[in-house]
Amino acid sequence: MLVLLTYGFSVRYLFSTGLVEMLADECELVLGLGFQDEALEELATKQGVEVVYLPEAVLTHDYRSHRRQMALVHQRRMASPTSAIEKLAKTDRTLDTRTRLLGRLRVLRDSLSVNRPGGSAAIEGADDAAVRTGSNLSDFKSCLESVGPDLVLSLTPYHDQDALTLFAARDSGIRSFTSLISWDNPTTRGRFISRSDRFAVWNTANAQELLRCYPELSPEQFVVTGAPQFDLHQRADLLEDESVWRDRHGIPPGRPVILYGAGPRHLVPSEWRLPRLIDEWISDAVLPMNPFLVVRRHPADPAGPWEDLGKALRNGVVAEPWGTGSGMHQSWPSEDQTKDQMSTLAHSAVHINVSSSMTLDGAAFDRPQIGPRFVPGLDKRDARQVRGLYEREHWFAVTSSGGLATADNEQELRDEIATALTDPSRRSDGRIKLLDSLLTVNDGRAVERLVGEILLFLRSQKGSPETATSEAQSGVDSPL
Repeated sequence: MLVLLTYGFSVRYLFSTGLVEMLADECELVLGLGFQDEALEELATKQGVEVVYLPEAVLTHDYRSHRRQMALVHQRRMASPTSAIEKLAKTDRTLDTRTRLLGRLRVLRDSLSVNRPGGSAAIEGADDAAVRTGSNLSDFKSCLESVGPDLVLSLTPYHDQDALTLFAARDSGIRSFTSLISWDNPTTRGRFISRSDRFAVWNTANAQELLRCYPELSPEQFVVTGAPQFDLHQRADLLEDESVWRDRHGIPPGRPVILYGAGPRHLVPSEWRLPRLIDEWISDAVLPMNPFLVVRRHPADPAGPWEDLGKALRNGVVAEPWGTGSGMHQSWPSEDQTKDQMSTLAHSAVHINVSSSMTLDGAAFDRPQIGPRFVPGLDKRDARQVRGLYEREHWFAVTSSGGLATADNEQELRDEIATALTDPSRRSDGRIKLLDSLLTVNDGRAVERLVGEILLFLRSQKGSPETATSEAQSGVDSPL
């Protein structure tokens, strides 16, 4: 089995959960790394896993143009509010006037191509040929030939290296299995250029979203396993003694901790202003119980602004996130860093973030969750962008659960923090509902279910969907 690893966060998913170890016990495992990393290679070889390096993806200008048009076709079929919200958040306003004008003309040209009579069908019909002629697909086929796998496993099929490997596998008659790393992938990560023979998803909504986006797929190709990385939240061995954890981060004893989990700056502009505001409230004694603030910046965000914030805080610290390795998308959490993250979630009294998946992590420890829908001092465009993050499709289940308290202004945020500190059990039922709807089963056995489904599919004679029965799902119902 060839397991693709092109994203640093996948390390926690594959190694910390025991997924690699369980698969290696049952088959010959080869790890296809998408970036050079000696420490990660050593981690894999210590577990008896062979390592090969995937080719870099090379895409021509013409193919990139075609792919933009296919993205428009995909967005139309997906019909999700997420598309416009994500586009707003990813717009680079630092570009000069000429570059912005050229970008708008390109968007207009692509839209005209898609919207002309028969345009969508023609673009979609040319897709496979565009991949073959517009990429270094042959390099990925050569890589597959050298490994000779019976099955390719991908966690991030939207990454170019994964996508071309999966496409090459399909061309070469090699079966593939995709286990989505997050519940937002179907609606936020764009189009998958190649669809696997089997998908493992967190919940039934994920299966429905993928079926909506890719009508060539069938319900029998999906299995619901839950979220493997949330098995970590059930493990007592990952929780440090609270006094040890406090000492390491310089947190005074006895003061309840407010955890602020920051997002990437392109999504939440000037986000440092929110924890700075909370620090001022603590200093002015307007929050009960004299709390202490711990801020974790996003692993992909530059440290600069957060280092400045750390120097300014009077009642808090900025804790470094995980970041072994190098590069924005290539850094990965060590076992010690995973342990620190789990301990931080468990020992903090209140969790605050702006529309982050950390809401699920915190709910798994039944801690009050607060989501600011504002950042002080933003202009109208940026303020609209921050509010819009809560209107993305994958957040519907979060906002409707009752497990998240949102705040639209400073007064509401201050009130919600005070309530969470003094009445932490409030919204507990909503947090349970939130986990049930997104994780399906939060029992610490998602990895077992996933491994069972992968091996069942690997050992099936032809890999037909009908051979994957529910016996490996350990009580999880069929998604559809």
